[in-house]
Amino acid sequence: MLEPLVPYAAGKSLEALAEELGGIDLVRLSANENPLGPSPRVVEAVRREAARVHLYPDGGATALREALAQRLGVDAGQVVVGNGADELIGLVALAAFEPGDEVLVPHPSFEPYTTGVALAGATAVPSPLAGYETDLDDMRRRLTPRTKAVILCSPHNPAATIVRRGPLGAFLAALGADPPLVILDEAYADFCDDPEYPDGVALLRRHPRLVVLRTFSKIAGLAGLRVGYAVASAETIDRLNRVRAPYNVNRLAQVAARAALEDTEHWERTRKLVIEERAWLSAELTRRGFAHPPSQANFVLVRVPDAEAARDRLFRAGILVRDGAGVGFPGHLRISVGLRETNERLLALL
Repeated sequence: MLEPLVPYAAGKSLEALAEELGGIDLVRLSANENPLGPSPRVVEAVRREAARVHLYPDGGATALREALAQRLGVDAGQVVVGNGADELIGLVALAAFEPGDEVLVPHPSFEPYTTGVALAGATAVPSPLAGYETDLDDMRRRLTPRTKAVILCSPHNPAATIVRRGPLGAFLAALGADPPLVILDEAYADFCDDPEYPDGVALLRRHPRLVVLRTFSKIAGLAGLRVGYAVASAETIDRLNRVRAPYNVNRLAQVAARAALEDTEHWERTRKLVIEERAWLSAELTRRGFAHPPSQANFVLVRVPDAEAARDRLFRAGILVRDGAGVGFPGHLRISVGLRETNERLLALL
C-alpha cells in the first residue's frame, strides 16, 4: 500500500535556504502564506499562554468550536477542529473509506486527497480538469455504485478557479436521495470576491452528506500552528471524532485561533490586501504577456516559458515560487500574492 505513495514535498526551511544563498533575505511566495502575518492579538495570546504549555490542551477544542459555531451559524456539535485541514482530510478517509470504495478526485489537485484515499485502501478515481476548471460533468459520468465520496476544491489548488453556485447546486441535486459524501475544501474561500461563489456551510441545511473544510493557515496567518476545521452534520462530526486522536490541536494553536476570530479587522485587512494586490498583479502579468486563469485564491497560476529556469532565477534573487510541474501544471509557476514591493520585484525578475 505504501510503495506507490510519494511523501509530500514541503521543501527546505526558509532558514536552510537562506543559508544556502549566503544569508540573503528570502521572501516565500511558494506556500500561499499570509503576507501580513498573524494578528497582534494572536501573538499576545500565544505569549500569555506559553507558560501553560506543560498542561494538556482541551481535547475537544470546546471554546474554539463554540466561537466558530457562533460565527458560522451552526451548532458546536457540527464542528470538529484538526491539526490543519490536512489532518481532517485523513480523518474523513479513516472514518468513511474502505477497500473497494471509489473516491472521485479532481486531477490535478491538492496531493493529500489521494494519499488519504490510498491509506484507507480505497481507490482514487481522477477526474481531469477542463483546462483550469473543475469538470462537474465529467465527475457525474464517473459516478458508480462504488463511489463513496467526491472531493471538490474551491477555490482550486493549484488552479485558483472556483466551482460556481449554479453548477454546484445542480451537481449536488443530481447525486440523488442517497448521495455519496461530498468533501468541499474551502481553504481559500476567504479570498473570493466572485458573487457566484457559494457558501458551503449554508448548503449543509439541504445537503447533510456535505463536509466543508476550512483553515486558519491562510486568512488568519496561522500556518505554523496548524489549525483547520470541518463543518458537517452532527452525525458526520460524531464519526470523525471517533477516529480523531485525543489532544490533536495543541494549546497554543487553540488560543491563537480564538484570538484570530476575535480580530475581525486583521481578518478583513488581509482579505482586502490580497484581493487588491491579486487584481494588480494579475493585470500586470497579463500586460507583460503571461497567461493565467482568473484567480479567486491568494495565489496565481502563471504560464511561464521555461518555468524551471524562471523559478531558479527568482530563487537566486531571494523570491521562492512553486514550480507548477510539482503540482500537476508543468510550464507554470504558482505564485502567492505578496506585498506590493515584493510583487514589483517579482515582475521585474520575470
